[in-house]
Amino acid sequence: MGDSGLTTPLSMAYKKKVKSAWKNRLNRFRTFYRKISRSERGMAECVGAKPQVFFRNKPREVLSVTEQEAIEKIHSVYPTGMKNGLENMRSLMEKLGNPQERLTMVHVAGTNGKGSCCAMIERVLRAAGCHTGLYTSPYIEVYNERIRLDGVPISGEKLAALVEKVWHAVQACEKENVHVTEFELGTALAFTCFAEEKVDVAVIEVGLGGRLDPTNIIHPAVSVITEVGMDHMKILGNTLSEIALEKAGIMKRGVPVVLGRQEKEARGVLLAAAKGLDLPVIELTAENIREEQKQIMFDVAFENVKLPNLKVSLCGRHQADNACAALGALLTLKKKGFRVTEDAIRRGMADVHWPGRLEYFGRVLLDGAHNDPGVRALCAYLDRWMPKEKTVLVSAMMRDKETVKMCQRLASRVHSVVCTQPSIPRAMPADELAGEFEACGVRTYACPSPSDALEEARRLAGPEGNVVCAGSLYLIGEVRTLLRHEKEFAHVI
Repeated sequence: MGDSGLTTPLSMAYKKKVKSAWKNRLNRFRTFYRKISRSERGMAECVGAKPQVFFRNKPREVLSVTEQEAIEKIHSVYPTGMKNGLENMRSLMEKLGNPQERLTMVHVAGTNGKGSCCAMIERVLRAAGCHTGLYTSPYIEVYNERIRLDGVPISGEKLAALVEKVWHAVQACEKENVHVTEFELGTALAFTCFAEEKVDVAVIEVGLGGRLDPTNIIHPAVSVITEVGMDHMKILGNTLSEIALEKAGIMKRGVPVVLGRQEKEARGVLLAAAKGLDLPVIELTAENIREEQKQIMFDVAFENVKLPNLKVSLCGRHQADNACAALGALLTLKKKGFRVTEDAIRRGMADVHWPGRLEYFGRVLLDGAHNDPGVRALCAYLDRWMPKEKTVLVSAMMRDKETVKMCQRLASRVHSVVCTQPSIPRAMPADELAGEFEACGVRTYACPSPSDALEEARRLAGPEGNVVCAGSLYLIGEVRTLLRHEKEFAHVI
């Protein structure tokens, strides 16, 4: 999920919890960047990206804001931000000269799969020789992940320079009684960055919903809506139709829209919205899907384009649907003059990576499933590749999710569960979550510390067993940091 939801008054106790949580994240951020302070060429080669996007070889600006101070400034607006439709964002961007109006963009909404879809679009465009920008949320380990140039998170120095550049506009907004949210500020940083770098295409992921999301001030070249499901009901609505209507809010007159695979109810709403705006709708279907443990292959055809045996280097059958949505956007860009060749599509799709989504670290599998549709996709993967009697689950969940339903699905796929809680105020206490899993008839343990939970799960699984971590992207971030600090995975970025 994104962090672009409504802001409500916070108690002092809650503010202290928030401050403590962000302090923990800052510590992880500093550790991460110490770890990647290798040469920019080595770093870029690790992720298959262009090395020039790291800025250490460029003339250094004299900055009054350090990397750490920039992160603290970004998080400092969280307690004071007040969501006001799109007016905050319009005011902020106007003060910055509306850099988003100089960009060619792809706008991606959806309940699940939108991050993977964005990663696929960006990777293929990079394979086609484009200079790319990618904006996604939330981050898994460090804030810089949200803004990527040619597939690589921006450096701390670049982030500090962006914050210094944008901060005057934030202060100007405050003088007009406009209090921007953290997500609005992050979106402004991304737009400013991509305009400065003159990217060929910026791929923009919606934070939450669509209609009122801060990213929705843009006029993209193509809009994409991946699977719509039940999540964030308190904000978006209690039915699939209501949620789909919010997602449809990213549609713009004159902008083609690509639809990923949808349930009948949601698809009907989306098609009606597109018809009302007289928009062309692109829908691709994967055929003959062949699933391997760490990749998928399928056939797809659209108009005069045929792509048999297309390989995608992401796990799970559901990624075929996300890939089809990405292909719809790429083929639309091709019609608009971008040189998206079959070779670029094949090379990009075969080399795409998206952290924390069915990602393996030895016998530990990380998946960011944090709502019921995401858990359904994870369970389908577990049914195929992980025997119940050899699988232990590490789980944490947020209080505002459909926890009972998710626990019921996951409990029947594992022989035991270790419940924990990340350093987030919204997290359900480990013992409370353990109670929900116990009600499903599975052996359950409670370890509030994610580090202790991972250690206990590995002990329970044994050397031949599997550990699956799921239920919250915040949990995945903390566990991924722990795993990358192990010698065996020191090379992973």
